[in-house]
Amino acid sequence: MGQGLWRIARSQQLQQQGYSGQGYLTREHGRRIAANNVSNTSHRKQAQGGIDIYHLLKTRKSKEQEGFINLEMLPPELSFTILSYLNATDLCLASCVWQDLANDELLWQGLCKSTWGHCSIYNKNPPLGFSFRKLYMQLDEGSLTFNANPDEGVNYFMSKGILDDSPKEIAKFIFCTRTLNWKKLRIYLDER
Repeated sequence: MGQGLWRIARSQQLQQQGYSGQGYLTREHGRRIAANNVSNTSHRKQAQGGIDIYHLLKTRKSKEQEGFINLEMLPPELSFTILSYLNATDLCLASCVWQDLANDELLWQGLCKSTWGHCSIYNKNPPLGFSFRKLYMQLDEGSLTFNANPDEGVNYFMSKGILDDSPKEIAKFIFCTRTLNWKKLRIYLDER
């Protein structure tokens, strides 16, 4: 309800300032505005029918506005950079608002590789319908399983094709993964 009220107030504020439309730009329209702003020497001028980034950020700084900047109004490179600082939970929440941006495979690939530095699946051709978001969920599930029972966790990774059944691959995975419980890891290595 709070966001709905904010959008109505923001829409009224933009109409009072002379902007037409709903106040939100599509990604393609935002790109055109950004391209126009780069080509113009005066980047403070308003592009046709939209809000330029300078004005958007200037308005954002005012204390009266309590909302947030819509990432779809920014250039995609900037939006992806902002979203790359989120953890998996926050990125899932962001995908509720910015579906196209937060479901980007490069963001999820970065999350996978930053948490689980080595997996056998990284070096293989991905199967049809492969998704790094789904892989992240499987890696997280496998890590939780490993922390409860190490043998079951390793078997889970192998059954999903994430990890090959070779000592070298298992050693690389263990060395590059930060989410494994060290006590369970020691027990697992002692038994092998």
